[in-house]
Amino acid sequence: MKKRYVLLAGLAALPLTLALAQGTKTISILGAFGGEEAKTFQAVINAFEAKNPGVKVNYASSADFNTVLNVRVQSGDYPDITALPQPGVMKDLAARGVLAPVNGLTLNQIKNNYAPAWAELGRAADKKIYGVFHRVNVKGLVFYNKPAFEAAGYKVPKTWVELMALTKAMESSKASPWCVGMESGGATGWVATDWIENIMLRTQPASVYDQWITNDVKFSSAAVKNAFQVVDSIWSNPKQVYGGRANIAATNFIPSAQGLFTNPSQCWLHMQGSFATAFMQDSIQKNLDSNVGVFVLPMINTKLPQTALVGGDQFVMFKGKNRPEVEKFMSFLATGASADPWIKQGGGLFPHKDQNLSLYPTKLEGDFARVILSAKAARFDASDAMPSAVNQAFWKGTTDWVTGASLDSVLSSIDAAYRK
Repeated sequence: MKKRYVLLAGLAALPLTLALAQGTKTISILGAFGGEEAKTFQAVINAFEAKNPGVKVNYASSADFNTVLNVRVQSGDYPDITALPQPGVMKDLAARGVLAPVNGLTLNQIKNNYAPAWAELGRAADKKIYGVFHRVNVKGLVFYNKPAFEAAGYKVPKTWVELMALTKAMESSKASPWCVGMESGGATGWVATDWIENIMLRTQPASVYDQWITNDVKFSSAAVKNAFQVVDSIWSNPKQVYGGRANIAATNFIPSAQGLFTNPSQCWLHMQGSFATAFMQDSIQKNLDSNVGVFVLPMINTKLPQTALVGGDQFVMFKGKNRPEVEKFMSFLATGASADPWIKQGGGLFPHKDQNLSLYPTKLEGDFARVILSAKAARFDASDAMPSAVNQAFWKGTTDWVTGASLDSVLSSIDAAYRK
């Protein structure tokens, strides 16, 4: 009896702790971003938890995200939410029937707080919206050394014709017009695919770009071949690219961005995504607004609307996991209140209409966000949206092309990857 009494007394001493533990609701999130980005995302989580006492959000990241996610999906061990960096994965998971579409408040917020393009990017083949976009990036930006550019008397081109004229004028200077580097270890080639994708969106309607992703428009088609040829008109001219074409595949993408600010400068222009500033020298990053200028790569077919090439993380909720607290977090992600904590710390852009643009640490980042908000349409990086085997073939094919393979053979080899 005494032992039983002591046991009961011990239990009676813990009622408040147990009540708190039992009353706390938890949300599990799996994502690919770690390190400093995970720490910054924790500020977003903290903002949600402050508004929702009694809810604990646990975020876990993995360097081998795709493998871990696939294993958990196959075993039925789903997290509540996952952050997907590649759009094709969302469509694949939706087709497998393991995701819950957004609805209610979250759906209304997507319709009211995002440009229509973002709703479309989060829509699967069944026409339902699954993805809530949060941290994003924009590609097709041309960076330049602002003090040197202005001192030389150069003007920002507003049209493709003006850009080509500027490139030609820069040939006679000591620096090359362009720096291009595409070496990236196992991902070598992604820089080239970004160039091709940007040219596709500046020469073809977005509908053709979409059909290209599904291979209804072949790589060997006239539309895609033309995009390669436009890129080739710059890259194959040794007067226009630092080090010439042979240097492109051998140069890592990080020092190619730094070439704008070497002493002496290697080049005048560098085309990259909004994340390129993170590759620049520390001395440049300390004062981006004074050092770095940027403009959007102009349209080639001016009859087409300006379509932004974007990337980013979309959060999806797994089937059976749509508990009230989970849906509340998804709704929170669709508000500017979830963007603001990340904006303050830098390193992220957001598509939310109600975000506080004044919080961006630099004017340059605010300008990037305005590009996203002002785009008439948006499309994902095509290589990321293609099947994995095709993505790999696209990377390899562009690398082979740059190092001497014939364009026709490369395009045929990438088309063949759809049939494997």
